[in-house]
Amino acid sequence: MKAVLVICDGLGGRPTDYNGKTCLEVANTPNIDELARRGITGLLDPIKPGVRPGSDTAHLSIFGYDPEKVYTGRGVFEALGIGMDVQDGDVCFRTNFATVDENFNVLDRRAGRITEGTDELERALQSLKSSQPDVEIFFKASTEHRGAIVLRGHGLSGQITDADPHKTGVRMIRSEPLVDSEAARRTAEIVNELVEQSYHILKDLPINRKRESEGKLPANILLFRGAAVKPDIPSMEELYGIKGVGIAAGALYIGIARAIGLETKRAEETTGGADSKIINKAKLAVEELQNGKDFAFIHLKGADSCAHDHDAEAKIAYIEKVDEVIGYLLDNLDWDDTHLAFTGDHTTPVVYGDHVSDPVPVVFVGPNIMPDDVERFNERSVLKGGMGRISGRVVPILFGYCNWLKKYGA
Repeated sequence: MKAVLVICDGLGGRPTDYNGKTCLEVANTPNIDELARRGITGLLDPIKPGVRPGSDTAHLSIFGYDPEKVYTGRGVFEALGIGMDVQDGDVCFRTNFATVDENFNVLDRRAGRITEGTDELERALQSLKSSQPDVEIFFKASTEHRGAIVLRGHGLSGQITDADPHKTGVRMIRSEPLVDSEAARRTAEIVNELVEQSYHILKDLPINRKRESEGKLPANILLFRGAAVKPDIPSMEELYGIKGVGIAAGALYIGIARAIGLETKRAEETTGGADSKIINKAKLAVEELQNGKDFAFIHLKGADSCAHDHDAEAKIAYIEKVDEVIGYLLDNLDWDDTHLAFTGDHTTPVVYGDHVSDPVPVVFVGPNIMPDDVERFNERSVLKGGMGRISGRVVPILFGYCNWLKKYGA
C-alpha cells in the first residue's frame, strides 16, 4: 500500500468569510469534490474540541502524537527546518531581525520585512558568544526577517520566556525563567546577553547604514522566541515500519517532518507564498512514491496566509490552485493500492484573521474505504459525513486503511 496526506494550511473557514459562505464553499473545486464522492468525510478537531491549535501542535496531533506529551516549543522545528544540527540538550529559538531605537524601543518586529543582505547579517552574528565558556552559540538566517539560534552546553533549559514583546511601540523585554531552577535562570541570562550583543554587532553594519540612507528600517537586533529542546519523538519508521517523505517549503513544516523521521524534499519553484507553483509538490510526491517511498506528506501553505491577510478572494483562488493539485493526484496515483487523506491543520476565518478552535473538514479515500453519501467537500456538507467528528490522529487512521497498524492487545 501507499499513503498520501495533503494538508491545506488554514483551510477551514466560517460563513462570515464571503456572503454567508466559507471560502471553501465558494471555490470551484471539482477534484476535491471528487474525493468526497469517492471517500468518507467528516470534521476534524486538529487537537481536540475547544483547543485553538498552533500549526506546530496541530501537525503533531494530526500525525498521531500527543502534543501535551511531546511538544517542547516551536524553536526546535524552525532550527531543524532550516537545516541546523540539533542535538539532545540544545535549546533552540525562532528569531526575528527587528528594528529598535537607541533606547531599545521596538519600531518594527520584522525590520521592514527585510529581504536582502541577510547573509551579511548572518555572517556578523557568528561572533555571538556567551559569557558562559561552556555554552556554544549557533545562528542561521532563514527567509526574510526569520532565523533560528541554537544554544549548546550543559545546564540549559527551554523553560524561559521570550525576549520579544510581540508588539511595537514598547521597550524590549528581558527573558525570564518560567521555573525555579538554576538551568532556567542561566539560560535566560545568556539570552539577554545575546540580545544586547546582537544590537551592538548589527547596528553599524554596512547593510544597515545603506538601508537607513535609503529610508528603510535597519535590522539592528535579534528577537528570541519559542524556546524549545529537542523532543523525544519516535519516528514514523519506528512506529509503522514505513519510509516517508515530507514535501514542504516553510521551515516549520520541514522541521516537523524531520523531527518525525521523514526525509524532506522541496519541489522546484515552491515557496510558502500564495503564488507558489504548488502543482510541483504533487508531481514530486508521485515521483517519490513511484521510487519506493511508502508515504508522502504534502504541505500547502497559501490559504492560511491569505486568511491572515483578511483576503477572501485570494483564499478562494488559492483553494482552487489546491484543487489542481488534487486533480493531478487523482490522475497519477495508483488507486488500486493508495489511500489519501485531505484536510487542514486548523480553521483560519477571513474576518478574524487568525487560528480558531473550529473543526476542519477531512476526507479519506482509497480502496479499503467505505464511501458515504457526501458529494461536496466543505464545512457544511461534511456535517453529514460517515466519519463523524474526530480529534487528531489522521495519519494513524490513514495508515489503518493501509493495514500498517500493530494490533493493540492479543
